[in-house]
Amino acid sequence: MGIVVRPATPADLERLIAELDRQFVFGKGRRISLAQRFPAVYCSQNASNLFLLEEQGNILACLACKRFEFLCRGDAWRGAMIGAVYTHPRRRGEGLASRLLREAEGALRARDVAYSVLWTEQPAFYARIGWVRADHGLLGQFESHSHPGKPSRDVARRPAQSADFEHIERLRRRWCDCLMPRRSEDYRQLPPPATAVDLLTWGEGTDHAAYALVGNDGAMSILYEMIGDPAGFAALWPEACRGYRRTLINDVSGSASHSWLTANSDLVWHAKPLAMWLPLSARTDLTHVARWHIPYFDRI
Repeated sequence: MGIVVRPATPADLERLIAELDRQFVFGKGRRISLAQRFPAVYCSQNASNLFLLEEQGNILACLACKRFEFLCRGDAWRGAMIGAVYTHPRRRGEGLASRLLREAEGALRARDVAYSVLWTEQPAFYARIGWVRADHGLLGQFESHSHPGKPSRDVARRPAQSADFEHIERLRRRWCDCLMPRRSEDYRQLPPPATAVDLLTWGEGTDHAAYALVGNDGAMSILYEMIGDPAGFAALWPEACRGYRRTLINDVSGSASHSWLTANSDLVWHAKPLAMWLPLSARTDLTHVARWHIPYFDRI
């Protein structure tokens, strides 16, 4: 039997997750399985968006897709993000990943997906097969040496997975020109290296509410996003940092949170241009994607 490239089935999930965990989790000294971090991706309902390259029943390469909708200034686009692109260490250099990516590209075109996006620190590989870099993402770093202090009475904290997602979605639609709508299960996502994600809210029940999504990893917190009335940022920001020695901030140039944090903190910002895009229809071109930003919390 030769090489077979195909979408996964629910029956493939156990061995596929085991293979990916060996590479991306345990091989990097981590403990939390990808199935726990990305439950909406590595599940039976999404199996047909996971692609395998096999030989004699052995997985030689694989990748994961997650389809989504992107709303930007009144237009809606069907997209697909790609992650966990993997080739077995003994079979690298044979073009297997490129073959698998082309297969996934064809399948996404057939499903009327307008574009795909991935994040990489190896842009040259993807550029050779047609992907284009366009990203204005930022990474901020803040070191805290102050006493943890008491929790703010103005900010409520709860696990993100128990959040009133409809309320949060209403805030996102009000304050964001462009966004990827989320479902309730999307708030179960646990982006590495976080071991938990909390939702901080300010001004709940008012017309001027704001919220922050904050991950934690031991002595470090990760501010994934801070959205809503900027008047609430002064309460949300210290609560996102409280009790941590270091805070990382995922943001995008020109956002309300980026502008507020630049003016009101000692953050050090670094460009983080990791996104690469592949237009899959004539309707999608670089003039569109150059403005788009997929938050780190949503990525796979």
